[in-house]
Parts: sequence; structure tokens; C-alpha cells
Amino acid sequence: MSDNSREPLDFLVLGHSPEGATGWPHPVSISVHPLGEMTLLNFSKGPHIANVGGQLRVTWVIVDDALKESFAEEFDACDAHWLVPYLARLAAGEGVTEHELIDAYRAKFGRYPKTELSANHTF
Repeated sequence: MSDNSREPLDFLVLGHSPEGATGWPHPVSISVHPLGEMTLLNFSKGPHIANVGGQLRVTWVIVDDALKESFAEEFDACDAHWLVPYLARLAAGEGVTEHELIDAYRAKFGRYPKTELSANHTF
């Protein structure tokens, strides 16, 4: 049987630092692949040539319906605190859909979010 665990998944880029952001020395992005309490979050920090990143399950980022303080800097840089209630619902196992996230993003920013492909690296 083949291992499909590393097949690319669609992620919505729902947090991103603005161009020329003041008070933040490098770009940051947060992308989401909604899967209830198994939702995956990708974080990317820094310019392309020297960026760092990682992937975590939503339950590592949201605890007791709140954002862990250790992630506040990234959410600040990305103007992504609007996303926390949706992530809290996902962490609780609620069925937040990709369409619901897209609609919320469009309501805030007036455009569709970008998407990116990434495999599940949380094993």
C-alpha cells in the first residue's frame, strides 16, 4: 500500500505582513488547512533567501479557546487576530469550512486569499 501522507494539501494564506510593515523587520505569513481539531497551520518568517518556518496542529497554537502568547508576535505582524475565533472553533473540533474562512477573509480584506501547497509534516 502506498503512503499518501506527504501528498500536497491546499492551504489558505490568511495572515501576511503588509508590504513595508513598520515595526516588523521581515515578512511573516500564516496559512491554514482546515481539518477540525487536526487543522494544520504553516508559519513562515523572514525574507525568502533566509526564511524559517514550521507546521503545527491548531491545538498547539490555540489552547482553551485562546491564542498561546508565544504566537502573539506572528499574529500581530500579520494582522491575523481576526482568525483566532475561527481557529478556536477548529481546535474544539467544530466544522469550520474553507468557504467560511474565505468569506471572513474577503469581508476583512476585500479580496480572496492566496493559496499554497504543502504536505502534512506534523507526524
